[in-house]
Amino acid sequence: MRCPAAIAAAVGLVANAVASTGGEMIQRGLGISIAFGCVLWLVASTASADAANPSARMRGKLWASPIVFTECSRETAFARGDTVMLTGTGLAPNESVEVDFEQGDSERAIATVKANAQGALSARVVIPTDALADKDARIRATADKGAGGNGVVLSSAPLQIFADSRDSDSDGIKDMCDNCPSVADTDLTDSDGDGFGDVCDPCPTDPENGASSDGHCADDNTNPLVPLPQPPH
Repeated sequence: MRCPAAIAAAVGLVANAVASTGGEMIQRGLGISIAFGCVLWLVASTASADAANPSARMRGKLWASPIVFTECSRETAFARGDTVMLTGTGLAPNESVEVDFEQGDSERAIATVKANAQGALSARVVIPTDALADKDARIRATADKGAGGNGVVLSSAPLQIFADSRDSDSDGIKDMCDNCPSVADTDLTDSDGDGFGDVCDPCPTDPENGASSDGHCADDNTNPLVPLPQPPH
């Protein structure tokens, strides 16, 4: 059964809309089913999705997970030299993928891997040993660029990189998941949610730590073991 011209034209408009958005999609294939017994399939190929906009790329999620489980470790926290498992979907079968480590304005290739026969990515990479200890880092996986300059880009969530996986206070909790890395404490309670555990927080129940109270804890609940920074006079 041939499709009515109006339906075919509508599908063409949808195709152009998908291509012009750059496609915040994980999958390459977009299936559109139309009624009246007529089914059209629109395949959004990254090699020819948008001839007028060759820089457009389909984007998706890249999951970065630790190989060695660390109890209480945050999902996005890694140390220099850690091996990371990357997983993602939406690639072409057996497609070559370049993996880049990005931090600030710096970007470098750290591996070249391949998608499996189903177009899924599952690969191990290593965090560079000279990466900066900072929160501003991502891992991106970019598929082969097609004839039009397009390619699928899978991007991780922001990663926090630590210098190493040491336990500075020897309390059994690695610095990367310890909210008081210099004070031994296995409780990790953070009553005011400011990122400092109560045992090393000068104002355990004041998230601004006296900044809005002229150098005094907002509720006078001070920690006698931690001096409260005083404002300059």
